[in-house]
Amino acid sequence: DYMERMGMDIRMQCILCNWAGPKIILEYHIRKEHAGQIVECAGSECVARYSLGALTARRRCLTHVLQLRGDLYLLSAQYRDPDDFIASLSTLSYEPDAPKTGSMTIYNKVTGEPFTWQGEITDLPLCMPYENSPNCFRLSLSKMDLLPNSANLKLLNRELVVRSPTKVVVGQPELDNIHINLIVKIFD
Repeated sequence: DYMERMGMDIRMQCILCNWAGPKIILEYHIRKEHAGQIVECAGSECVARYSLGALTARRRCLTHVLQLRGDLYLLSAQYRDPDDFIASLSTLSYEPDAPKTGSMTIYNKVTGEPFTWQGEITDLPLCMPYENSPNCFRLSLSKMDLLPNSANLKLLNRELVVRSPTKVVVGQPELDNIHINLIVKIFD
């Protein structure tokens, strides 16, 4: 019963490597083995940058580990066919006083219009992927205007479609050169 309450009987896989072990030591594992991948937040804000090429090349989430005042948070993002960017923020630290609310914002690259999710930061779920969680930020790529000439970005089979009946894509942009900047704020 004691081991169960501490989480020793719950096994989880590290989201950054293939290690798997008890949930209670996952935070220690990440701090020890992946210290170079932890992004320190300035104040209460972090900026995570995702390449559209990296998002479309994978079926799994791309994850950033964020650290704010010693507490660890996981920011996971994924491209979902046909046109969705999905992001989720969860806490890895089991400290009861760790901030549990936050926001994620993406700005339209042409108009500057903000798209924001704000809500509770939940504990890391036991099973992944967790994109069906009510705490996910889901946004259509077409709302972001990721191309500088306002052409609507369209992907077919995770590849860029360069011809559009309404607008022409100038040049041949590479998906690796198209970025989504996600601004994360964690509130006390």
